[in-house]
This record gives sequence, C-alpha cells and structure tokens, in this order.
Amino acid sequence: MKRMAATELSKSMNEFLTKLQDDLKEAMNTMMCTKCEGKHKRFEMDRDPAEARFCAECSRCHSAEEGDLWAESSMLGLRITYFACMEGKVYDITEWAGCQRISISPDTHRVPYHISFGSKNNSSATRHRYHATGPSNPADLQDFFNRMFKGGPPNDMAANGGGFFPSGPPPHHPPGAGAAPFSPPPGQTGFYMPGGHRPDSGETWPDGGKPPRRRKKVRKPFQR
Repeated sequence: MKRMAATELSKSMNEFLTKLQDDLKEAMNTMMCTKCEGKHKRFEMDRDPAEARFCAECSRCHSAEEGDLWAESSMLGLRITYFACMEGKVYDITEWAGCQRISISPDTHRVPYHISFGSKNNSSATRHRYHATGPSNPADLQDFFNRMFKGGPPNDMAANGGGFFPSGPPPHHPPGAGAAPFSPPPGQTGFYMPGGHRPDSGETWPDGGKPPRRRKKVRKPFQR
C-alpha cells in the first residue's frame, strides 16, 4: 500500500510539474499590451541576431540589437511580418504590433522602430536591478520540488539551515553536558494537579532537574 501510494504521489507530482513548466513557458512567450490591456504571444525565430534584418536596398541581412523592431514583407508585399530582438533572440511579434497599430515600412536599411523594456538588463552597476535568489528557470523549479518531496531539502535550503525539521529522534545529551535554554524534565506534561505549583515560563530550575521547594509560611502569634 505504501509503495502504491508513493507511486501515485510521484505520478501526480510529475504531472503537476509538467503543467507548471508549460504554464511558465507560455507566460515567458507573451507580451503585455497597453492598448487592449491583455497579452499577445510571441514566437521565437531561428535567426541569429548578427544576421536578423533583411535589407532590400543591400539585398542582404543586417544585425539587430536589443530592442530593435522592424518589418519584413513576403508574398509579393501582401504580407507584413513584424520582428523584434529581445533577450538576445529574434521573435515574431506581429500579433502585438497589429494591436498596437504600428505601421512601418518593411525591408528598410535602418531600424525604423525601437522598443524599450522595463526589465532590460544593463551592465552598469548603477542601473543593475537586484533579483531575489530562487528557481530562475523551469529546470531549477522542478529540481526544487523533486528534492522537497523526496525528503531532502534543496541545496540552498540545506546551506541556510533548512526549513524542515529532521524526522529522526532528538539528539541525546550526556549528563555532564550543559542544559538547553529550555528543557523540561522527563515526565512533565501539560496537565497539572489542582492546587499544585505550575512553573512559569521564565522560571529556571537547578541542575538537579527538580523544582525548588516552596517555603512554608509561618504564622506569627497575634500579640494582644
């Protein structure tokens, strides 16, 4: 039964990670639109940024830099396709450009349009943004979940002390070792006898492990 339950859990976890990877890829290949306030898909092209833009004047391809946007014609000029260089890759962003109503001449020598991105990286230290450490891609995220559900914490979590407690028995301290900041004696529970002494959280006991005895109040005789 335990083996079947572990197999079902592993299968469901793999399906969840696969779906999560697909969702992440879809989210990464979308562009926000300020016109319709929605998202448009972008399609990665098999082009080298060094030879990405076709120039009709030179009959050759020119290089493209980060943020360049241009248009190319096909089917005897009946079809216009918009491209952009983003993150060091060339993408087809015709859907986004059509919603933005961008109209530029195709196959030009110079870059007719330039778009800027809020998350554009810069090598200068003054404009560099700090990103929190964590799973940066779907592969790291899958490794994080696999390590977590297999019983071992991820590498970064283990280096920082871990967020999970060990499942084994607590470590045994020898009698001569120093006591912990708070170590109640064995046999003490959360229940107390009525009228009995209940120790406070800040009360400390001697090394013997027994609570101190309460002093009996001596009644003084009343002087007439």
